Amino acid sequence: MLSKQHSDIPTPFPGRTAVRPNDNDQEHLTMKQRNIQPKYLFLALLMTSRWVVYGFSGVALAAVLRRSGVDLTQIGLLMGSGFLFMFKFLWAPLVDRFRVFGLPTYKGWYLLTQSLCALSILPLLWFHPSHDFYAIFAFMVVSSLAATFRDIAMDGLAVKILSEEERATANGYMSTGFMLGMVLGGGVLLMAYDSIGWSGSIWMLVVATLLPLPAMLLFQEPQATDHKHQGQATSIWLTLPAFFKYPGNIQWAGLIILMTMAGITGPSLLVLMLVDNGWSLSQVGFVTNIAGPLIAAALSLAAGYVFARASRRTVLVTMILLGAIFSFAKMPIASNSYPETLTIAIIILAVITASLTNIAQKIVVIDKATSSSDFGTNFTIQGALNQMAGILASMAAPALAQYIGYAYVILCAGILGLLAVALLTRYRYL
Repeated sequence: MLSKQHSDIPTPFPGRTAVRPNDNDQEHLTMKQRNIQPKYLFLALLMTSRWVVYGFSGVALAAVLRRSGVDLTQIGLLMGSGFLFMFKFLWAPLVDRFRVFGLPTYKGWYLLTQSLCALSILPLLWFHPSHDFYAIFAFMVVSSLAATFRDIAMDGLAVKILSEEERATANGYMSTGFMLGMVLGGGVLLMAYDSIGWSGSIWMLVVATLLPLPAMLLFQEPQATDHKHQGQATSIWLTLPAFFKYPGNIQWAGLIILMTMAGITGPSLLVLMLVDNGWSLSQVGFVTNIAGPLIAAALSLAAGYVFARASRRTVLVTMILLGAIFSFAKMPIASNSYPETLTIAIIILAVITASLTNIAQKIVVIDKATSSSDFGTNFTIQGALNQMAGILASMAAPALAQYIGYAYVILCAGILGLLAVALLTRYRYL
């Protein structure tokens, strides 16, 4: 099934000519950035499918279980069902270096593992979300294992096919896909849960997982790239430590962890606060995972074009600072002190800020991922750091809230955000 990867001549997208801009042709670059590239829409579709499941498991399911009487400690355990994402960098070199069924590297791995994701979700049909908590937890762990390989393939493919000038704009489209996936999985399914129930929700997740497979089958993955920062190939055993030998990458790893920990007050904690404040599931789903993400999805497209014309440092520092400000603004929500309209406005603005921050971070992540030709590994090392911090934060946040209250957890997040801003202004490798 596995075969060693060979380097061939790049293959264009079906029916299109592969175009690489001349660095000296600024007019050509400007026109290219304004055009909607098919690859942008393709990557947005992959991202939407990816986040439908994550939106349901990370946001909607937490609200469903909380309403069913599951305590916050168990919900924290559920948030940790993706703990294998913290270690996916260990097998990322396999995805970079070997083919599946003789298909191009990332395409073959994506088709195989996305199919396995769908198959591992199906058994959830036979369990009840509150009565069979640990069985559901176990199958979600299995699904997350398949998803780790799928994510490596998808992220490596994005790095491989995007030039430096395309990354900001493309990330705007991918962020739109991310937000649409969150809307469908965390918002629409949550609002529809009382009507379609557990079985209906699971079937929707299976369909969403299978949806991008035809597009991937038609996609023609290039066999080689011409990234100007591509380095020399290294031994598969040296791939992981090699990433940290590039200037600034060790400091960047620490910044990723800090920025992620600053996002501890994300959607999963917000829905718990709102449920405890007496909001209905439909209200929670609409505000946190439909209204906010839809606005963010629309703004993400524009943000991608704007971010392409600003420095990486300016964009990232600005967005992290805004995130810290909104962390402090969310503190009164914990005690239900705001009028409902003000609560809704702050949540929506916080969701939009988080979405645009994700775009700013991913642009830099892709920049760093081109340090060598092991695109999937370089991206995954950074993603694993993000997910490690995110999973630990999402597990710790409900547990800490149980003992010290939501408001103090939010306060800690805001302080971490300000610390990240201070360090980013001094970081020399942006």
